[in-house]
Amino acid sequence: MNFRELSRPTLALGVAAVVLSLVTLVGLPTPLQTLAAIGVLILLPGQALARLIPTTDAALGVLLVLGLGLATLTAVSTAMFYLTVWSWQACVVAMAVITVLACLARARQEVAS
Repeated sequence: MNFRELSRPTLALGVAAVVLSLVTLVGLPTPLQTLAAIGVLILLPGQALARLIPTTDAALGVLLVLGLGLATLTAVSTAMFYLTVWSWQACVVAMAVITVLACLARARQEVAS
């Protein structure tokens, strides 16, 4: 797989997930920290996962982003609670990893087509 073969949205989502997770872990002023956390915990994973599902309806796309992002965050948080390893830092890292993995899956789809 070559970087030239990747679409810009796929690459941007993966890079944004890594950068926002690092920025969230380092710390920001409270309003910016909240926006970065919402992005890395809900919006970026939801967008990365929604891109794996072909849809042409914009409203359905928005609902998929929010629904998949919240469902993934719920699954990760619940698993961490059951395993008694929950921390917000680990949750941020796990969601960033899920986003990057979904971007890699999308990149494989793009290269295959």
